Amino acid sequence: MKRVLVLFLLLTTLFLCPALFAACDSDSRGDFVYENEKFGFSLNLPGDFAEKVEIREEGKSICFVAKEVQAAYPEQIFGVIGRIEIYDKGEFTREDLKGLEDMYGFRYLGESVAYYFGWAHATDVQVPPDASEKTEQDFRALEKEFDAVIESFSLKKPAGEEPAGTTTGQNAPESVGEYSLISDRGQLTLRNWYDQAELSAVLGEPVAETNEVLGREADTHSGSHLKTLKYEGLVVQMFSPRDNGKDFWLMSMDLTSPKLRTPRGITVGSPLTGLKEAYTGLEMVPDGRSDPNNCAYGINRERYEYLTFEVEKGIIKEIKLYVELP
Repeated sequence: MKRVLVLFLLLTTLFLCPALFAACDSDSRGDFVYENEKFGFSLNLPGDFAEKVEIREEGKSICFVAKEVQAAYPEQIFGVIGRIEIYDKGEFTREDLKGLEDMYGFRYLGESVAYYFGWAHATDVQVPPDASEKTEQDFRALEKEFDAVIESFSLKKPAGEEPAGTTTGQNAPESVGEYSLISDRGQLTLRNWYDQAELSAVLGEPVAETNEVLGREADTHSGSHLKTLKYEGLVVQMFSPRDNGKDFWLMSMDLTSPKLRTPRGITVGSPLTGLKEAYTGLEMVPDGRSDPNNCAYGINRERYEYLTFEVEKGIIKEIKLYVELP
C-alpha cells in the first residue's frame, strides 16, 4: 500500500511539471494514428478530436491536453482530459496497480514484455474556476471523447520479440493472456485487434456475420460499431470506435463446442473437477443458483474483463469471455 501511495504522489506532481515534448503523426484534415515508438503502442484519433488536443509526454505518463484551456493558462499544464500511464515490470506488479483502481480510477489497458499500461482522467482541477462556461463544457466533451479514443489502444510487437501474453504451446498459462481461447492454429485474446484474415487463420470462415452501429442507448459509445461473427459452436463479437468502423478489437467469445480451449486447458466437455484444479479461487456466479454441479463459475481478475463457465451435471457446457464497456 505504501508503494501505491508513492505512485499516487508521483502522478499528481506530473501535472505541475513542464512537458518534455509532444509526439504524434498528425493530419488535421482527417483521422490519424498516434504512434509512440518509445513505449510501443498506438491510438486511433478522430481528426476533430486531434485538432483540439495536444499530446505531451512526461517520463512514463502521456498526457492529452485540451489546447483551449492550456492556451488560456500557459503558466502550467492545465486542461488534461486524460493520460496513459506506463509502469516498468522491473519495479511494479499487477497487484501494485490494482490499488490505484480504487484510489483514482486507474484502468488497466494491457502489458508488453517490459511494461504495464493503464489510463485515467486527471485527479486534480484541470479547468480553473474563472474559466467560461463554454470552456468547461468543451473540456467535459473532450473527456468523453477521450474515453472512446482510449478503446483503440493497441500494443505493437517489438522487432525480434513476442509480445507478452502469446504462446504456441498448450500448457503455458503463465505466458498467455488469461482472457484467451486457443486452438491448434493459434489463439485469440480479448482486447486485441484482429482483421478478418487473422480471425480466419484461427477459426476458419464464419457461417454468418452481422454489423450494427450502436445507438443512443449506448451512451458514450453511441456511434461505435459492433460486428458479430458466428462459427460452428462459437460466437465472436468485435468492437470498433465511432468514426472508425474499419478496425476492430475482440470484445467477446461465446464457446459451446470443444474446438477451442482456455490457456489452462479447459474446454467445453471438461469436468467440473478439472476446472477447479485448473483455476484456484474459482467462485460461483451469484445468479440465484445454489447447486454446485448446475451453475456458472466466474473469474474477474481484471476490472472489465470476465471469464465464465456454465456447468450442467458437473460438465462444462459453455465458456464465455467478454469485456464490459465502462
